[in-house]
Amino acid sequence: MSKSSRRAFISGSIASFTWLLTGGQASGAAPAITAGAPCKPKGRERTVDGVTYVCRNVKGKLVWRDTAVGAKQPVEVKQVTFTARVLESSELALGSTKVVNVPTPIGGTTGVVVTRTDVGITALAVACTHAGFPVARVGNVLECELHGSKFEPTTGAVLGGPAVRALFRYDATETNGGVYVTVTSG
Repeated sequence: MSKSSRRAFISGSIASFTWLLTGGQASGAAPAITAGAPCKPKGRERTVDGVTYVCRNVKGKLVWRDTAVGAKQPVEVKQVTFTARVLESSELALGSTKVVNVPTPIGGTTGVVVTRTDVGITALAVACTHAGFPVARVGNVLECELHGSKFEPTTGAVLGGPAVRALFRYDATETNGGVYVTVTSG
C-alpha cells in the first residue's frame, strides 16, 4: 500500500469515527464542554451557558472543572424529582434490558437502564460511576463502553473495575401496561 493510500485510509477512518461519535453533526461546531471531559492546555478557560470551566490537572489528567462565576457565589442547582412512563410493559421481556432516555421537565434527558427479572423491574443510571460513559448489556452483565467496568444488571453492583461504586438505582414500577421510573435530575 502506498504512503498516500495509507494516509487517505487513516484520515477517512478518523473522519468516519468522528462522524459516529458526533451523531453526524457538523464538524465545525465546537465540542461540548462538561466537567470531567478531557482538555488542554492547562489553565485554559471557557464559558458555556453561564458556567466557566477551567482546564485543570486532576489525578494526572487534564480535565475541565467548573468554577463559580464572580465572587465566590454558590452555583444553585435545581433538582426535580418526577415519575415518567419509559416503556410499554410488552416492550420489556423477562431477562431483557433496554436503555431509555427519560426527558426531564427542566430540559435535557436522563439515561436509564431498565431490566426485567423474575422478581420485578430494575432501573439504573446509564452512566458508569468510573468515568461517566454509558453502560450497555453484554451477555449477563452491564459493561462500560470505555474502560470495561462490569455491573450486575439487577442491582448495579460492581462486578469488575476500574469502577468501585455501584450504579445509581432509581425506583421502578409497572402499572396500567407501562413501566414507570422515578428520577431526580438537576
